[in-house]
Amino acid sequence: MMTAVRLEAVRAALGGAEVVAPAVLGRALLFRKPDWKVRAVARVLGTRHLVQAGATYRAGSGLHVLGADVDLLHSASMVLLGALARKHRRAAFTSAAIALTFAVCEYGLKTHD
Repeated sequence: MMTAVRLEAVRAALGGAEVVAPAVLGRALLFRKPDWKVRAVARVLGTRHLVQAGATYRAGSGLHVLGADVDLLHSASMVLLGALARKHRRAAFTSAAIALTFAVCEYGLKTHD
């Protein structure tokens, strides 16, 4: 079972990797070297993941639903981007899947409090 501490540790690790090494992470997830736009967006999203991990860890379960909502909105926006931008489709859909996974986990934490 995923605990809040584990989930936020995973989120922080992903966020840190996106900020520090977006090209390496991009190659691992996308199976090719990401262009500069994808790396720049990864750094922004990584920063969001770090902030969100810190905020939900410190605030406790009260923010898990809000965090899940943010992840769900992010996932939906990435699906839309993937549908509209063929060049960035793989990156957008990968980001959508990751955000949806975080949303499901966050919602699951709220039901087990």
